[in-house]
Amino acid sequence: MALDPTQFSMMAVADTCSVWNMLSSRKLYQAAVNAKLHFCVTPMVLYECLQKPRSSMTSEKAELINRLEKARRTGDFPVQECELDDLASLVRIAPKGLGSGELSCIATAYRIRSIGFMTDEKKARGFASQKLGLAVETTPKLYAWLHYYQHLGCGDHEDVIREHEIYESRPLTPFFREAYEEAMRCRLMQRSIQSDGA
Repeated sequence: MALDPTQFSMMAVADTCSVWNMLSSRKLYQAAVNAKLHFCVTPMVLYECLQKPRSSMTSEKAELINRLEKARRTGDFPVQECELDDLASLVRIAPKGLGSGELSCIATAYRIRSIGFMTDEKKARGFASQKLGLAVETTPKLYAWLHYYQHLGCGDHEDVIREHEIYESRPLTPFFREAYEEAMRCRLMQRSIQSDGA
């Protein structure tokens, strides 16, 4: 995973999977809030998260929905409208297989430009960064950034992973571990440079 733990967009439009991945760990999400990061969603993502019919409802899914509703009541995850014309233009050049939520987020980030697009979907990441030049963020990159700037401590590492695995059927555990190690490596390098310069 090529990521820079020192950089992260202070504001990003988040797709459905990244909303759930952030909320899957209370510690991770609270650290992001405490670090003054802001995440918005499009109407389509909000629909996918809260209203789209589900084939089955588990207690874990219900808890994540609860967490999102609670976060929204405190002003987090505000809705950022997606222009229909932007979406129509994007659909013509987007690769097949991208979901409506992802496309609406990409269209929004492309129009605004000063915000990042947050997704954990590989195809969406590739298209948004390589074809459109957008700042693309992921939950593992967020995790690395939070550790690099010590919004999360070393003692939080296993707690975050443990809780995340309860709520996600395809957990990001290997990517979280890699992100954590990269954050620690970069912190060590930074300390070494500072020591040499002293």
